[in-house]
Amino acid sequence: MSDQPTSDFFQSSLGAVIESPNGTRWWHHMPLPDGSRIRGVNPDLDYQYKKWEALQISNAGGLVGKSVLDVGANDGFYSLAAFKSGAASVTAINSDDWDGYPQNLQYAADAWGMRPEILTADFRDHDFGRAFDVILFLGVLYHLEDVFTGIKRLRSLLNPGGVLYIETQMTPIQCDRPIFENASDVYPTRVGQSKKELHRAGLSNYLLPNEHAMRNLAYSYDFSYERLEGPSNRLTPQNPDRQFFKFIRLDD
Repeated sequence: MSDQPTSDFFQSSLGAVIESPNGTRWWHHMPLPDGSRIRGVNPDLDYQYKKWEALQISNAGGLVGKSVLDVGANDGFYSLAAFKSGAASVTAINSDDWDGYPQNLQYAADAWGMRPEILTADFRDHDFGRAFDVILFLGVLYHLEDVFTGIKRLRSLLNPGGVLYIETQMTPIQCDRPIFENASDVYPTRVGQSKKELHRAGLSNYLLPNEHAMRNLAYSYDFSYERLEGPSNRLTPQNPDRQFFKFIRLDD
């Protein structure tokens, strides 16, 4: 797999970068059918493509004919990428506390002529009425204060053999034991926010795991475990500690 980002799932030439057409803040540099991209907040213009490549699912046909749930969908970049990678259906869900959701996703979906199911709710207690073949959980894990309940819930939303893709910020602490580095008011951590700040900030960071913690998390809830290699672990100089994981739900 090349370190160069690809755009085959959008069939876009990735030309000019334009300002927000609907006056809202965009998180990703969202491509449009004419080859332009809406300016997002990340300084790396190709960051989202590197992340999509790191998942290693597009070229392998891993989403073809599958039902996909995109948790923390934000502006919908990965929801639309899933459609362009052959998903049969895509459900996007995000809480209502994120600026630009769901109007950004709706704008981009309309531009591309795609029709994801768009939900404004918390995945932890929303009744979906069905399970999914694939769940995208990208940049969400560290926003969960109770990560164990969250993973248990995600497992219940997967069909047997279904795949959960996780991308998360990792703690730089090296240890041969599981570590979840948590936000704290009484002890300095690398999480970046104290518990007091969490209730005031629009973007909450609760914990940073190490790889042993991710492996134990998978095995605790009867998933197989794989850390994805390649450009996934060193995406950009601005994000040196983000990693990708593939959990597969084992049969009951």
